[in-house]
Amino acid sequence: MKKNKKIIIITITLIVILIIIFALKILNQEKQNRNNENNQNLNTVNEDNKNIINEIKEEINATGNTDIYEVENEYDGRKIIQIKSNVQFETALAGILKNSIFTEEEIQTLLKDKPTYNGIWISKNSREKFLKLLNENDINNYVIDDNGYLKLEESNNSEKEENKIIEKAMKSDNLYIINITGTSYIRDEISGEIVEYPFEKMDPYQILNTYKNGNATILEITTNEKNKASNKDILNEILQNIK
Repeated sequence: MKKNKKIIIITITLIVILIIIFALKILNQEKQNRNNENNQNLNTVNEDNKNIINEIKEEINATGNTDIYEVENEYDGRKIIQIKSNVQFETALAGILKNSIFTEEEIQTLLKDKPTYNGIWISKNSREKFLKLLNENDINNYVIDDNGYLKLEESNNSEKEENKIIEKAMKSDNLYIINITGTSYIRDEISGEIVEYPFEKMDPYQILNTYKNGNATILEITTNEKNKASNKDILNEILQNIK
């Protein structure tokens, strides 16, 4: 009798195991089917987007590589194309790292030296200028470390709002890249080529340009060569973009 019970228990256990295996196999197959369907839908969407991009490119005589553009909807529902934000960001960052015009082939090599931690990172040729800007606004407790990041030199008990904003940005999960040259290197919207954009020369009153990608923001800042803005105004504009 006991032997029969054992056989029954073993048989039931095997049946349960087989049912579980069979159920898991069905679930995995359904998951694979859904993934395949999603991939097909994604491919269709991508192909549709490429077709739309190519149509708009033809309308405006754009010659850039289709892959660098994305479709945007205007307020009136009209579709336009613009350079992808990550492409424009990487182009601007490569320009900051080289501080001069560069070729398409150089981008990935230049980006190997990009800042990799969150906080406030200042380009090599802008570090003295940035500390001077802080000092002229009576903000004196900061230094820039060997990696280019802004750090507190000593404990800061200041209740100034500017200090609070800076310290919060330094400790945040965001990366802020500051470059004080009055010039950006970006993609031309029509040709897709890498070009110099001397925004300060074009508009001496413009304080900065920003480029975003995920949690990272580039702030291209005027050198204020013609003294069209006060140091206070420049700092306030920076702080508005790192809040």
